[in-house]
Amino acid sequence: MKTGLRSSFLFVCGALIGGFLVLRFPVHAQAPAAAQSDTQNATMDDAALTAAVTQLRNSAPNQSHVMADVAFMFSNVWFAAQKKNWPLAAYYLNETEGRLRWMVRINPMPRGPNGVVDVQAIFGPIDANVLPMVRQAIQSKDTTQFTSAYKQMLSSCYACHVSTGRPFLRPTIPVTPPQSIINYDPDAGLPE
Repeated sequence: MKTGLRSSFLFVCGALIGGFLVLRFPVHAQAPAAAQSDTQNATMDDAALTAAVTQLRNSAPNQSHVMADVAFMFSNVWFAAQKKNWPLAAYYLNETEGRLRWMVRINPMPRGPNGVVDVQAIFGPIDANVLPMVRQAIQSKDTTQFTSAYKQMLSSCYACHVSTGRPFLRPTIPVTPPQSIINYDPDAGLPE
């Protein structure tokens, strides 16, 4: 019984000392409640907000940079599928989709020859219909189905280019791999 009483006494003393220390020495990184509410209620004036938006616009990559990434990734999809390296093709297709979504976020309403173009409205059906066809062909490991879906995707890309006033950007089936550091062969070993 003595041990239980002693443990309880030490526990209560520790709690009291700990409570005192917390109240006496607050965490330095924690701002007082009043300062937190002042910060949360602060608003930017119009000039500061305009400057911040301008800075963000100037630091974001342009659409052509992102589309170069799309071309790189989607070309790799083709070469991976031609070698029947389906996991690599799926990886590059995921990367392609990510870059396309990034492109839409960067400039969802670019200017076209007839005014502003709603790229999200163009990309939505591609994302919902054509990209899943490419994904399904990769999952099925069906080269014939893949070739057809890949060509359909290129046609969809071209339709978007035309809509945004860039009919001179004509995607085609790639003939040269965009890079030489990745081996597309699914049975390749490590470099020697």
